Amino acid sequence: MGYDAYNREERALCFHLFRLLHEKLTSNPKESGLYKLIEKLATRKKFKDGDTGIILNELRFDNMAIYAEVALIRDRFENLKPEKTAANQFMDGLVTLVKGQENVHECKLYSELPEILRDYKKTHPKQIKAKAEKEKTNLNPDEMKVYGAVQAMFNAKPDLAITIDNYLLVFEAKFTEKFDDAQLIRTGKIAQVWASDLLFRELGFKNAPTYTVVKLGLKESDSDITWRDIWGIAEKMNFAATDRSYRAFKNALNYERQELEVGVNDYLSG
Repeated sequence: MGYDAYNREERALCFHLFRLLHEKLTSNPKESGLYKLIEKLATRKKFKDGDTGIILNELRFDNMAIYAEVALIRDRFENLKPEKTAANQFMDGLVTLVKGQENVHECKLYSELPEILRDYKKTHPKQIKAKAEKEKTNLNPDEMKVYGAVQAMFNAKPDLAITIDNYLLVFEAKFTEKFDDAQLIRTGKIAQVWASDLLFRELGFKNAPTYTVVKLGLKESDSDITWRDIWGIAEKMNFAATDRSYRAFKNALNYERQELEVGVNDYLSG
């Protein structure tokens, strides 16, 4: 038995999924892996602003992109770092958004922090809360809450993001692990920042997009789309049985069966 048959890492499956979604994407978008995924989600997933979902027959196939292990907030800051004023403005904008998300008011902007916390050569934004605690700087509870959230955003990398037309879909993928509510809430807040005036242009959007967080997992009961669905898409794309991506998706179903058996046994023993 080769490692492909028992690899439990969801990132490995996400890399295969990244490849699957690109199949036929430029030559025939309506026959692409991406379109077949969106077909599955169109009737299952609502969006944050109350939209009923993607309307398939209205897709224009503009601004199509697929991103893996997305660290947009971190990378945008790194891109702006050579120009201190621009970097500070970006961070002030981020802090303003996070203040709203966390429903706090008494919080200094990044540019107003003590120098030891706002000089990125001394303290990276992903370290602000930890550094403030270590240096015993005079940050109030609201500021610790906001900069703790900022720190978490810099460290987080949602598994996959898809842009198409004016839609943004941000994926949290799980394989053998369970979804974590705190992580999903954080991912939703990150998606909101990406979709804001601060960053939406970096993802190719002309206007603030409609966005949602998509749960990709083993069990239909707690997922928006499952690895069985992904395997079905690979079948429709006519991947050969010997194709490594096809085999990876098919092998994932072994764990789906194990999860089902555990659930049945728990029910019977209960």
